[in-house]
Amino acid sequence: MDDIDRTILSILQENADIPGKVIADAVNLSTSAVERRIGKLKQDGIIEKIVAVVSPKAVDRTLSILVELEFQNEHRHTLEQFQRWLDRAPEVQSCWYVTGDVDFVLLVAVRDLEEYNGFVDRLMNEQQALVRKYKSLIALKTVKHGLALSVDE
Repeated sequence: MDDIDRTILSILQENADIPGKVIADAVNLSTSAVERRIGKLKQDGIIEKIVAVVSPKAVDRTLSILVELEFQNEHRHTLEQFQRWLDRAPEVQSCWYVTGDVDFVLLVAVRDLEEYNGFVDRLMNEQQALVRKYKSLIALKTVKHGLALSVDE
């Protein structure tokens, strides 16, 4: 990856919908050369996916809750079972397997506390053999939100 690729990545992370011609002008290449580079970045797995970022307000999912989970054990089959369950939990935006006092941290997006309570009931009923305890942290205000990564050398 060279400086031009890094510039392209920075531009795409800011707005993946930007026309190739605009990116080409920014990096002093032809549009086709930029498109080839973007294709290679995708092929090499540097660009994993291009997605639309949906406004939580527009889809009435404005309540963000961080959920800390402590498991009974961390056997491989336990972790795999939980990951399969997560795949079927649309409320979970992100999940991290972490070190420290808890095993997982989830970012859950819901309409309201009633929907969250339904999520917790489902979690505790369907994963009762795995989850020892959980703790909810309700986000009062989003201070910074983003997915962009630094692409410096």
